[in-house]
Amino acid sequence: MAKQKQSMPSNGVRMSAEMWAKCDEMTRKLGLESRNEYIRNAIEFYTEWCEMNHTQKFLTPALESVIGAKVRDSENRIARVLYKMAVQQNALTHVLATAYNWTPDELEKLYDTAEDDARGWNGTLDLRDFNYDEEDE
Repeated sequence: MAKQKQSMPSNGVRMSAEMWAKCDEMTRKLGLESRNEYIRNAIEFYTEWCEMNHTQKFLTPALESVIGAKVRDSENRIARVLYKMAVQQNALTHVLATAYNWTPDELEKLYDTAEDDARGWNGTLDLRDFNYDEEDE
């Protein structure tokens, strides 16, 4: 089915020969039907870019998709590292509990202390801040 050409007013545009050459080149690269279509697309893009504070049309769906994929990839990598760390920490906890013959009550007290310590760190941890000379209770 053939495209219906819509009737549009025609006005002349003055540009340098280099600008016309760029229009023609981009028209071919983008596979557009005419130089006019390229100029209309460029004007629509620029107008929307100006009206939307330079964000809406500038962040194309393709770019948003790439950014989303990068974020998901990073999340997956972090999740895998966290899983591996959890396995190692669990193994270390079992080794320590076995080596020191800790009772379940002693382990529960240890976990409570560790949880209180972690709350106090507020997401940051620096081993230089620990007092290693504290007496065991």
